[in-house]
Amino acid sequence: MNRTKLLLRFSAIYSVIGVYIGSHMAGQGSYLFRPIHTHILVVGWLSLFAFAAFYAIYAIPKQSKLAVFHVWSAIIGTFGLTAGMYTYYFKPEWVTETFSLLFFITGGSVLMLSFAAFAVMTFIFGQKIIDKE
Repeated sequence: MNRTKLLLRFSAIYSVIGVYIGSHMAGQGSYLFRPIHTHILVVGWLSLFAFAAFYAIYAIPKQSKLAVFHVWSAIIGTFGLTAGMYTYYFKPEWVTETFSLLFFITGGSVLMLSFAAFAVMTFIFGQKIIDKE
């Protein structure tokens, strides 16, 4: 698995979705989607891009189970948080309120675990993280 490419591609997808939602809000003159738009761009585009840059710059071992967990929990958590947020705020008829709330909370919790894994990884692989001369 090429972690950098995978994260970069998901980041690009979220950037397109975030920009589309932003242009839709501007065109409609309604900022109803603002929290979702913001989270898609900050968590989806910016954070996944930053993680991709991290893996591109630093030599984190390919066999690291923590890195694999980090990448997949970031991708799954980002989707869960933003899609759960959408169902929670807009309450589509096909989604129950309980499911919506659990989807939102679970997505956010998985994403939180991803950020925690990233923090732990910076300490475990700290010797590989050095300044360029």
